[in-house]
Amino acid sequence: MAKTVERIYLGATARDQWTTPTDYIGKVTQGFEVLKPATFTLAAGEQPRDFRTPIADKRAIRQMVFKGFGKCCYPYQKFDSVEGEWRLAHLLEDDHQVLKWMKPASGQFRIEYQNGQNYEPDFVVECVDHYLLIEPKRADQMNTDEVQLKARAASSWCGYANEHAKNSGNKCWFYLLVPHDAIALGRSLVNLKAEYS
Repeated sequence: MAKTVERIYLGATARDQWTTPTDYIGKVTQGFEVLKPATFTLAAGEQPRDFRTPIADKRAIRQMVFKGFGKCCYPYQKFDSVEGEWRLAHLLEDDHQVLKWMKPASGQFRIEYQNGQNYEPDFVVECVDHYLLIEPKRADQMNTDEVQLKARAASSWCGYANEHAKNSGNKCWFYLLVPHDAIALGRSLVNLKAEYS
C-alpha cells in the first residue's frame, strides 16, 4: 500500500525515511477459503468454560478458553477483553440476523494496511443479508493512527469484495469499527451496523 523511500547520509548518523502514500488494486483470486485450524493452550487443571458463565476476574480472560457456541464456526474461542470481544460474542450468538461468526485464525485474512503489514479483523460474521468484518476497540484507541489505517484498509477490502459480490450475485460486505462501550447485551447488530459502518 505504501512505498518506502530511504536516504542515508554516508558518514553521518542521520537517517531520513519518507513514506509516500500509494494505493493498490484489489483482485479476488478465489471465492472462498477453507478455515484454518485454531489452536488454544490451557493452564494445567483448566477446562474450557461455557461462554455464558459470568467472569469474575476480567483481567484473566486472555487465559480462558470458551465453548458452548451455537453459531461460531469453531467449537472453542479465546477473547482479549470482556467489554469488547466476549460481550460481542454474546450479541452475535443472540442476534437472529446472524447465521455464523468466527474469530479468524492467524493468517486467515490478509488485508494489507501499511508497508506489507497485514491486518486481521477480530470478527467475521455472516448475516442473513450481508457479511460483516467487526473490530471492537477500546473507546480511547478508536482514533489512533494504526487503528484508522487498518479501518481504511478493511473498508477498501470490503469495496473490492463487493465488486466481486455484485458480479457473482453474493451478499455485500461491511466493516464495523465499534467502541467497546457501545457493545451492550441486548443491543442489535442492525443498530451497531447503522451507527458504526
